[in-house]
Amino acid sequence: MKIKRIIKYYLFNESVKEMELNKILDKVSNRKSLTTRERNFLELYKTTREEDMKDFLYISKNSAFKKISELLEIGKKVICDLHDRNGKIGLDITGIENNFEEDTCIITMKGDEKHQLHDKFLYNLIYSIKKDQYSLQEQDEYFEKIESKNED
Repeated sequence: MKIKRIIKYYLFNESVKEMELNKILDKVSNRKSLTTRERNFLELYKTTREEDMKDFLYISKNSAFKKISELLEIGKKVICDLHDRNGKIGLDITGIENNFEEDTCIITMKGDEKHQLHDKFLYNLIYSIKKDQYSLQEQDEYFEKIESKNED
């Protein structure tokens, strides 16, 4: 099932919004009952923008800050699925601060937990249709090559 979604999304350029609508319409045509979430989706279909259901992949620390700030401002739920020394965090993000001068970005979560985003990572913001929330995840850590001249 997930492979079909990937093929439609990338090869046929079908949006997540259109795929969800088609899935619901298939249920209706097969005379199956709709869940509350699916009924809400149909009610809000016209007012929901593609941007509201989009994944953001391979974004920098500063782009993650900007997007998380925008999502929190419009009332979207964002879960911190980053890892620390204890494993996956899995808490709701309640705020985010970016200090450009000191090059730090701190996310604040439920229970006043804090975690720092770093420039050496790329991040993903993945949207879950079923939960109507975003998940902040690490994508990759990258390193810059520093060339050195050998005087010998």
